[in-house]
Amino acid sequence: MREEDEKKLRPGEEETAFEEAGISAPDGLTDAAPREEEQSGGDYFADGEKSGKKKRKRRRDMTPEEKKKRRKRDLIIAGSVLGLIAVFCSVCAIVSYVGYTGNFDYIATVEAVEYDSPFTFIEAEDSDTGYYEFVASSPDDEFRILHLTDIHLGAGPFSAQKDRWALDAVRTVVQRVKPDLVIVTGDLGFPVPYASGTLNNKREIDMFGTLMEELDVYWTVCFGNHDTEIYSLYNREEISDYFVEMDASDEWDKFLYREGPEDIAGYGNDIILVRHPDSEDVQIVDTASYAENVENTHLTQAMVMFDSHSYTDGDYFGIAWKYDNIHQDQIDWYAEEMDRLAEYNDGTVVKSLLFFHIPLREYGKYWEEYKNNGHQNTENVTYVFGKAGESGEKSFPGVDEDLVFETAAEKGGQGIFCGHDHYNTYAIDVKTRNRAGEDVVIRLEYGMSIDYIAYAGISKNIEQRGGTEIKISPDGSFQSRQRPYQGEDNAAFM
Repeated sequence: MREEDEKKLRPGEEETAFEEAGISAPDGLTDAAPREEEQSGGDYFADGEKSGKKKRKRRRDMTPEEKKKRRKRDLIIAGSVLGLIAVFCSVCAIVSYVGYTGNFDYIATVEAVEYDSPFTFIEAEDSDTGYYEFVASSPDDEFRILHLTDIHLGAGPFSAQKDRWALDAVRTVVQRVKPDLVIVTGDLGFPVPYASGTLNNKREIDMFGTLMEELDVYWTVCFGNHDTEIYSLYNREEISDYFVEMDASDEWDKFLYREGPEDIAGYGNDIILVRHPDSEDVQIVDTASYAENVENTHLTQAMVMFDSHSYTDGDYFGIAWKYDNIHQDQIDWYAEEMDRLAEYNDGTVVKSLLFFHIPLREYGKYWEEYKNNGHQNTENVTYVFGKAGESGEKSFPGVDEDLVFETAAEKGGQGIFCGHDHYNTYAIDVKTRNRAGEDVVIRLEYGMSIDYIAYAGISKNIEQRGGTEIKISPDGSFQSRQRPYQGEDNAAFM
């Protein structure tokens, strides 16, 4: 008999089969030998016992009374589990409400910045350029920007205390600098469940916006990678729509946000301009005087905001650190607008500062050049201040190359400001050459983070926490210095 045929025999047929084949049955296959079924004790689910253990009955084998008891037990277990879940959710909701509203109670106690700005704000619809503008009262007025980044408010039940610390850090730095404009380069919020306990990425916006309105300073924001995580309640378009709504509302009178051109990538690509009068005789104090005297003024600085996007290359959750880049259509838009503004400005190039979240590849490239020279200046790189605090002195740029740096060198770019790498706070001046063969210096500068929750253990570190004060002179040049939340300020602008 073939082996495969042997395997097909049913229990009890073995001996007969061997007789029909004219051969003796193997030892052990006799009538005296118990069948496999008998050896196993029959049906596994029978009401008997095996090895001393009582077997769980199938429901079909139960009596009505047993089924009733089983059903009652299952309901008790399910009810207990659901009850525990409900209690947990209730506790979280209470903690969230108390912490969240408590932080708003704190915000209500914040005093406005005592600062009489020499600049008149002009709405975009009232300006000659179609952009928001700040117009100086005299040819000598200096414009002050406070660059903040990586606030990382959680606005959930797990982050209430750390949110309070972050809010106080922002308040302290803003009141110290007294800026004409605050620019936040991304990661205003951190709607990550394990850190904040919420997926609602509008809550942190409301919290920060309310704080800024209490401080009574103009402010704007760029998108970071954490502001709209894939699991957040609201996507980038919805948050941008909310920004537009709040910009138009009376609640946030000092918020300056526009969605940007619809035909280019991202949201919030925009420009804010600084304008100076040509002489002391020009007086601009409101929209009416602006309209009458704008021909006797000139543009001195453009603050350009970009959406540097989020994750790419299938890294939807950001676990592979594959970050996106500023796209080419955004770069083209910047170049075209700088050309248009230069033509408007009687042919004079309008100098620009660029603000976005994710650093360029040039940050790491030129810091490596400085580092490999024993942390000494090179022909092309001059150290300004700060440190490379990320492990290995690394930066984490987009995965692809882009032409932001090169285009800035061609179009009057002087400085590039980003966040993202919380422990990197350095500023370096990079000498490059444009296509006309002219030497150009562009500052690559990290902002100081506020973060208390995104990096493990960062709440206990203070060296990297604060903001950067940027001073724009009437000739369009700029200087900057770090303004730490705790510790000493830089001795001077650099």
